[in-house]
Amino acid sequence: MCIRSRHLDPKTRRSMVLGNLCLVIGLLLWDFHASIPIQRTWLDAVCGLLLGISIGVNLSAVRCARRCREKQI
Repeated sequence: MCIRSRHLDPKTRRSMVLGNLCLVIGLLLWDFHASIPIQRTWLDAVCGLLLGISIGVNLSAVRCARRCREKQI
């Protein structure tokens, strides 16, 4: 299943960008934990929150994109 970005409405495209941005920030924070002056537990909590937001937003965007595509056909 491949959903091309040109077939998506702008709202779905923005939500996918937001989800992917949360994923990248969460992974970068997790990767550079030694250079960030925050307690390890707080950093793990923030990384987990960002990764959870990423999963939720991306799954809802894909679901919305599939629903919108079925209506157009």
